Amino acid sequence: PKESKTFIALNRGKKSLPLDLQSQEGLEIAQKLVADADVVIINARPDVPKKLGIDYETLSEANPKLIYCDNTAFGRQGPHGYRPGYDLIIQAMSGLLAADNKVVDGVPQQVTATAVADYTTGVAIAWGVSAALFSRERTGKGQKIDTTLLSTSLLIQGGFMEVEEHGKEEKDELVETLGALRQAGLPYQSLLDQQQIFSPFNTAFRIYYTTYQTANDVIAIACLSNRLRKKAADAIGVVDPRFSEGYDPEDPSIVSAIESLSEEMKTILLSKTGEEWLSILDAAGVPAGPVRFIQELTNDEQVIAN
Repeated sequence: PKESKTFIALNRGKKSLPLDLQSQEGLEIAQKLVADADVVIINARPDVPKKLGIDYETLSEANPKLIYCDNTAFGRQGPHGYRPGYDLIIQAMSGLLAADNKVVDGVPQQVTATAVADYTTGVAIAWGVSAALFSRERTGKGQKIDTTLLSTSLLIQGGFMEVEEHGKEEKDELVETLGALRQAGLPYQSLLDQQQIFSPFNTAFRIYYTTYQTANDVIAIACLSNRLRKKAADAIGVVDPRFSEGYDPEDPSIVSAIESLSEEMKTILLSKTGEEWLSILDAAGVPAGPVRFIQELTNDEQVIAN
C-alpha cells in the first residue's frame, strides 16, 4: 500500500533483501551472496563502497569472475567526483535541462516526462554488463564497468561532439559570450536567446518538425528531409519557395514568404480535425501522430498489438 506505481513497475519480478552493510552481519551476508553472483551493481557516492568493504578490489578477490558495475553521478575523477547527484542535478549540468527550452518566470524547468539521466544510464548499464558477460564467456575473467549519469546524459545529446573544421570557432565564441553574460549577471533568458541563435535546430525548417493544434486535437509532424518536407507542404496546401525551381535564398520577397509559412500552416491545420489531418498526412507518406498522455496508452490499440 505504500509503494508507488513507478516503484512497482521498476521492481516487478525482482527479489529484495534489505541489509545494513554497516553491521558485520549485514556485510557477511552480502559477501556470501557475491561469492556466487554473476553481477554486482553499485549505485553510491564514490567514497561509500570502499568504506563499506564492497568495492571491486575487495569483492573480486572473493569472486574473480564477478562483473562489477560502479555507477556514480559524475565519475570518480575530476572536481565533482566526490559529489552525490540525482537526475535533476545531472539534467542541469549536462545541458539536457537547458535544451528542453522550458522557461517559467525566467528560470529553466526540468524535463518532467521521465527521469532521463536515470533511465538512460540504466540502459547503458545493461549494455555494459551484457558486453562484460560476453567477454567473460570468452576469457573466463570478470571485470569492472564504470558508468555515470553525466556521461550517459552527454551521450544521448547528438550535439555533444567537437569537430575542428565544423563549428568549433562558433561554439568557442558562444561559450565565451555565455560566460560574459553570466559574469554580467544577466537573466537566464538572455543566455537562452544567445544560445538559440547558435543552435543548429533553430531554422525555418522547424515548421516541419513540430506540433500543431487542429480543430479538435494536437498532432505532431516530423519531417527531417526535404523530400518529406515537400510532401508535407503539398498535403497541407502551402507553397514553400525553398522547393521551387530557381529558389534564391537572398530574395527579400522569398525570405518574407518563408517567414509567414508558420502562421499560415497553423491557420490551415485548424480547419480540420486531428483525425482528418492524420488521414491526409498518412496518405501522403508524411510522418505524423497524435499527442497523447501516458494514461491513455494502456488501452491503446497499437501498444496492445505489440
